[in-house]
Amino acid sequence: MLLRMVYSIVHFHILSGMGEPLNNYKNVMDAVRRINSSLGIGSRRITISTVGIVPRIKQLAESGIQVSLAISLHAANDRARNKILPVNRKYPLSELISACLFYTQKTNRRIT
Repeated sequence: MLLRMVYSIVHFHILSGMGEPLNNYKNVMDAVRRINSSLGIGSRRITISTVGIVPRIKQLAESGIQVSLAISLHAANDRARNKILPVNRKYPLSELISACLFYTQKTNRRIT
């Protein structure tokens, strides 16, 4: 009975926080598959939030798994992002925007 109640309550799942999900890509994708198959939550109801690991965004786009993608910008320009997010020095906004465009073109999904 309790398990049935949990199934009826959980409609969306967000992978975020406690580290960068896309830095743990294999395990995150395994979790997405399990959430989808074991809990019956559709891939489109699963969101992965990232600060912008460009190669993994592209890999996610190529994976064919229709999860939602959320980008945590923290700032609207490279100067401010560099202070807040060291990863921005490796993947500046121009590369992140390019990866996001690739993701939307490949998956036909919006990014939040």
